Amino acid sequence: MESTSTTITTTTTPAPATKNPVLGLPLATVMRAEFALPLQDVLQIYTVGCFLKAWRSPRKQKSIEQIFDTPEQARHAAATCCAWLGIKTLASHEPVPAWWAGDDHGAAQSAVA
Repeated sequence: MESTSTTITTTTTPAPATKNPVLGLPLATVMRAEFALPLQDVLQIYTVGCFLKAWRSPRKQKSIEQIFDTPEQARHAAATCCAWLGIKTLASHEPVPAWWAGDDHGAAQSAVA
């Protein structure tokens, strides 16, 4: 009686080279600290990729909207992050208070309004 043995070889495939580096950007580099810090501390959302993944959940989306000044501001942030990845979204024709990092003047104006 002959014995046969089966050899199973597995190969690990490296992460796809097409992964967009935008997904790994820390929120603190793209959003004002007043939004990035609560997203990190309260919702454990640290990167643009985590932000977009959380945005897909209606419950988490509601929580994200509560951190921003207005729900429209949160939607604009999500749409902008999607646009960086090449995902098409509907444009908003209404002005939105600044949520992005580096716009301290916009933060002062929204605080006055």
